Amino acid sequence: MFRKQDFKKIDLLGSGKKNTKIYKAEHIPTGKFYAIKEVEAKTLDKLNEYKEEAVQLFKVQNHPNVLQFFGYYFYETMYNTFRIAMVCEYMDHRTNLEYMFRKRKNQNLYWKQDELEKMIVSVISTLSYLQSVGICHRDLKPANLFLSPQSGEVKIIDFGESKDYFKDQDDGGAGTMATIRGTPQYLSPILWRAHVEEGGNTRHVTHNIFKSDVFSCGLIFYQFGAMEDVTGFNQKNQVNDGEKLVDIGLKKLRSRFSDHIIEIVRLMLKFEESERPSFIELAKLVLTSTENTIDSPKGGKHPIGGSGSTAAIQKSIEQSNQNKRVNKTFSNQNIKDASVNLNIDSQTNSNQIINLNNKRDSKSGVSNQLMPNMIEESQNNLMTQSELFRSYADQNNLYLNLTNQMYWFEFGGNKIGRLFIEGPEAEEFPKWRLIAKYKGEFPSHITLVYINGGAVGSEVITQQQNKNISTWFLLGGMGNNCMQYIDKNIVNKSPLPNEKSFFAAVPVRGSIIYTFGGYENVEKCQLKSCEYYSIDKDKWYSNEEVQLNEARSQCSAALFEDNIIFIFGGYNKEKGTLSTIERYDINKKRITLLEIVMPLALRRFASIKISSSKVLLLGGIGRLNKDSDVVFCFDIDNGQEGNSGKNSHNNLNSVKYSIENLDKIDKAGVIEYPVILDSVGSLHLFIENATGTSPPVRSVYSFLEYS
Repeated sequence: MFRKQDFKKIDLLGSGKKNTKIYKAEHIPTGKFYAIKEVEAKTLDKLNEYKEEAVQLFKVQNHPNVLQFFGYYFYETMYNTFRIAMVCEYMDHRTNLEYMFRKRKNQNLYWKQDELEKMIVSVISTLSYLQSVGICHRDLKPANLFLSPQSGEVKIIDFGESKDYFKDQDDGGAGTMATIRGTPQYLSPILWRAHVEEGGNTRHVTHNIFKSDVFSCGLIFYQFGAMEDVTGFNQKNQVNDGEKLVDIGLKKLRSRFSDHIIEIVRLMLKFEESERPSFIELAKLVLTSTENTIDSPKGGKHPIGGSGSTAAIQKSIEQSNQNKRVNKTFSNQNIKDASVNLNIDSQTNSNQIINLNNKRDSKSGVSNQLMPNMIEESQNNLMTQSELFRSYADQNNLYLNLTNQMYWFEFGGNKIGRLFIEGPEAEEFPKWRLIAKYKGEFPSHITLVYINGGAVGSEVITQQQNKNISTWFLLGGMGNNCMQYIDKNIVNKSPLPNEKSFFAAVPVRGSIIYTFGGYENVEKCQLKSCEYYSIDKDKWYSNEEVQLNEARSQCSAALFEDNIIFIFGGYNKEKGTLSTIERYDINKKRITLLEIVMPLALRRFASIKISSSKVLLLGGIGRLNKDSDVVFCFDIDNGQEGNSGKNSHNNLNSVKYSIENLDKIDKAGVIEYPVILDSVGSLHLFIENATGTSPPVRSVYSFLEYS
């Protein structure tokens, strides 16, 4: 806890509105230097309002490119007012991008291609993360950015105007009614028009606050590239035509920068808000496409953009706009906030539907009315479809999901949705229903794991037993989170050893979860690590001797036998999207890189065992960021006919692997949710929708004909 008397002010670094002053100060007990931002509040209400900046800084401390915040204190002045002081890390003013821009402009010293490129990637990745957790800056300008001369990373400061983004109930999140904030020179067109051209009479305007920040960011990047101040770019009147100024300005940049950079800035400076991408959409373009450099036929590295990138991002924006209309029903739901005890039973019969236009599968012809233990079945002397599949599962040692429902936990939000795929609660056309809200926020890009008690084949536990032991785990997601959803509660468990996301997770025997690879959020690199979590002991274990052969994130993993796990594909910064396969022997604690590779490099896809010798690989993303609808069958031939493989598979020399193409799935895209295997042998796939901020789209795939 900080106190005013513990600091000695050394230098006034700057001052601003709200009687704000920023000092360089020494913390007397430790001798460390900090930056202290003091804001005057004339009333207690104002004091609480200014505390909001401290709250916002607390929320984003997981990201290394956000100004480090250590705490705050406040005191009463002799004039019966208050001053709140926020204690932050001290940044050298010579690394401030406003200062650097002025100095470079005077010297006519332009930033190089790779320098500007690094800044763009750094800022967009940071703001994409902030958007994913619901934080919008609202005052982006060069003065609020600092550049690290060593790494080229950009650090963002001054969250005094930032706010949480609450979706407007009437438009499904397309806009929000917010007080106009920001520096006029960097306002988006809709804010400039409302605040400046209308004489400042409009203090509030409905707009997408994230996309307004995108425009501000585009102006900053243009300013740095052209080495000139931006004036009139956000206006459209008799004096200035901002759209023409943008076109003319971008043409000037073509002599200095690649088409990829020009295209990014052009998208950010789209005058119409609906045509402008969000930071999350931009991040897909500038971050995930970095892996495509190795695949470039021309060679050379172009971390930003690529062939077809513009069309892809425009399609994504159009789809996003469509989703906002489609999901309007969901946004209009009015559900009472649940406490940490979620009281789901009270929501079971709710008519609140999350409308996603899920279509019934035409190939499988599966009726969602079928139940695992239908009374009618026992009265027949013929084997029903579910009985046939139960026999098949027993013969092939399949790990059955003892659940007839899927849950959705809103990335960066607090909503919980549920969809029944079969059973008495299932509808003819299954729909997502909002069942509760969590009194916190779920991390983005969590890895979701379902634990069903470890039932295998026909060893079916009773419904009462299943109710007692079935649970969901929410792992990682821009941090070291380990959360358990069980019996209508969210429970925080022992944290992961690393702060990571985009890793594969496999439950084994209902008591252990193995994780492979991932993206390390602090060091910003792919991982080789393999950890496991004991559910009974609530403890994570790691073994530095057990490592993947290739560092990889966004990979998929499938349990093949009780002691064998296969790890497929993923992404590696140097190699791009991977097609390699690794095999982990749990008993021997050994990971082997197989010679066979997948026909197509994939990441963010699903894998699941479907027989004693086969694993299916479904969906995902291929190279050039193309959504995949392919299905591969990975066949493990142990060379001993009639043997289940439990013993012979331990002898690698006797094992032969092959891969073949099967019929495609109905919808291409990311499949990172658990795959649900129903009572008649159909796979229920859940394809990511709107980067996890809307419930996934269900697709049904029948595999028995290939088994």
